[in-house]
Amino acid sequence: MFNPALSLLPGAWRLALAALALGTSVYSGYHFGASQSSQTYETRLAKQEASHAETLRLAADQRLQEQVSSQQEQARLSDLAHQVGWQLLQTQGQLARSQAQLKERIADATRHDGQAWTGLGPDSLRLYRTALGYPKRDPGLPSADAGDAVEASQAGAAERGLPPADLLNHAADYGRWCQELESQLDSFIQLHQEADHG
Repeated sequence: MFNPALSLLPGAWRLALAALALGTSVYSGYHFGASQSSQTYETRLAKQEASHAETLRLAADQRLQEQVSSQQEQARLSDLAHQVGWQLLQTQGQLARSQAQLKERIADATRHDGQAWTGLGPDSLRLYRTALGYPKRDPGLPSADAGDAVEASQAGAAERGLPPADLLNHAADYGRWCQELESQLDSFIQLHQEADHG
């Protein structure tokens, strides 16, 4: 594309115009390239921002799900603890009633054993074992009509030992305490096992 009007201009002007055209062309190319680079950069930046926003949204969703799951687990464990606590209260009430019944039987057991025994007679011993939570039937215990273990004349003075009623009262109190501890331990074990398997 030779322009004849350019041939009329002196050589320096032609050279200047060619340089100007070349500069304009370079500037336009540079501007176009910079614009393309800027658009490419902006596109990449927008993609990275979108990716980052999606990552943040997913992390927030996961935290929310974890929080909901934790709250549900906390509610389940709280309900379980209330159930076990209620069972424990029921057991303590049963033990208190059982202790009251045992204490009512003390007078009968010591009266039935009579004065022939220097300590606990068979009935008192059975009641003692029951108060401590042992099985009611024990083949190793003597029967109620086993006779005198010691002659009444050989028995020591009353002030030298504990009367059977005091021993039985102690057994009832101590037995209730032991059974409450056992009940609490069983409740905590149950709570732990159900919490682990839930």
